[in-house]
Amino acid sequence: MCTRRTTLWAAVLALSLGLTACGGPTRTGTSFCRQLAQELPAIAQRMQTSKEVTQMVERYQRLLERSPLTIEKDMAVMTDLLRQASKVNTNKPEEVQALADASYAANQSALNVRDWVKSTCAVDISSGLNIEPPRVATTTTVPAPTTTPAP
Repeated sequence: MCTRRTTLWAAVLALSLGLTACGGPTRTGTSFCRQLAQELPAIAQRMQTSKEVTQMVERYQRLLERSPLTIEKDMAVMTDLLRQASKVNTNKPEEVQALADASYAANQSALNVRDWVKSTCAVDISSGLNIEPPRVATTTTVPAPTTTPAP
């Protein structure tokens, strides 16, 4: 009886550990910022070859996997745009135009991601540079009212 119970608990523990391991990366701002720190400075480098574009797609895919719901859709748009760029045939004007159109359509998503990353991670994702966190407003003290003695 005791052996069955021990075996049952061992099976439950193994199953729960297995399911936890399959959970995937955490989708929080902290997790995203940590992943971004690992991707810097390469995330802001210019892409000139198809290999560099493919590497950038992989970087953005890793970031997308950690993106909180707040920016998940915008990160997906950016990742899809890079994926499209990695497949474009520059000898076909219609593919180049389709990529240009997709770039214009992705502009708002790019701005949303940039702003969120600046405010959350204190990084300018377009340059890969750390920026100073926003200043906290200083408290002001109100001077005590001055009273004049009555005549």
